[in-house]
Amino acid sequence: MKPVVKQRKKILLLLGIMIILALAAIIMVKNGGIEAETVQVGTGDIIQAVEDTGYVQSATKYDLQAAQNAKIIRVPVENGQRVKKGQALVILENLDLTIQISDTRSQLNQTTASISAAQAAVDRTQLELKNAADNLERTRQLFEAGALTTVDFEAAQLKVETLKQSLKEQTLLLESTKAQEAGLNQSLQNLNRKERQLVLQSPVDGEILNLPAQQEQVVNPGTLLASVAVAGKMEIKADILSDDLGEVILGQQVKVTAPVLGAKVLNGKVVEIYPQAEEKQSALGVIQRRVPVIIILDDFANLKPGYEVKVAIETSARQGVLVVPRETVRTLKEGSKEVMVVKDNRVEHRTVQTGIGDRENIEITGGLKAGEVLIRDGSLDLKQNARVK
Repeated sequence: MKPVVKQRKKILLLLGIMIILALAAIIMVKNGGIEAETVQVGTGDIIQAVEDTGYVQSATKYDLQAAQNAKIIRVPVENGQRVKKGQALVILENLDLTIQISDTRSQLNQTTASISAAQAAVDRTQLELKNAADNLERTRQLFEAGALTTVDFEAAQLKVETLKQSLKEQTLLLESTKAQEAGLNQSLQNLNRKERQLVLQSPVDGEILNLPAQQEQVVNPGTLLASVAVAGKMEIKADILSDDLGEVILGQQVKVTAPVLGAKVLNGKVVEIYPQAEEKQSALGVIQRRVPVIIILDDFANLKPGYEVKVAIETSARQGVLVVPRETVRTLKEGSKEVMVVKDNRVEHRTVQTGIGDRENIEITGGLKAGEVLIRDGSLDLKQNARVK
């Protein structure tokens, strides 16, 4: 009996060891995988900005320049005169522009008349087509009843088909004329914008320091016409890369930081964009095309003329959108964007669509939802379905 008891004890011991090893293996599998930092998809606000270096300078004057080839026809102010913001300083004339505006308006009027005629033709043909279709149905019934000949029935069919074709052609003509009208409207808007440039207005309440503009003078783009001073005021001048200038417009908000400010951030806005770029040499010796942009602040705090600052011109903003850290998104060779989603402790490669971004975050416009977990470092070489912890 003793050998049997000992054998049973050994079997039970082996079973116990096997169970323990199995549990350990399960725990190892469950807790195994590559260690990786994760981040959760959330919602928030994001602001895209054009960032560059600027310098504080005394806003002693605003140099106002011609934006196009023109002739000065009137200078209603004098040197040293105090002026109000928006007051006309120099009035110019561009006869070529005037002719273009007149011609465009004439074409627009003709096109508008053509649209009315084309719309009337479409409406008339639609009515004729409806009547012809009704007549065809009556003809069909009479034909099937043997009361009409095949010739009469086919004539009714032909009329419907002819009117359908005519309606198609008239509709295409109407759409083409409307497209032409839209193009002319856009051209007229652009021409009107150039026409407004012919009245040079003071950007601030101030005093005219310099008035080189002379009546009957012919000027080119960039010609200095007037300088207006604002006593006791400062401004920031930032030379923005011409490639970035397409996103910058007057009135945009600007955040300003500097070592001398510590953690304080100053608020300002873009008040002037120079009409032409200048060649500048970067610190690395690279020649760049840059456009001076003038920024004023609500409060200059302890900034002084000559101080270097960092400016961030806010060009786009989104509120309450999905955002993730920039490093979670990687760009594939074909240009698509991808993230690594962690689901049930396994990696899932997923294509996403992105919107605007700032230094830290990027907007997600498609492919993810709030609460999902991502691998923070999108550059990690993690295979599809890889286990992570």
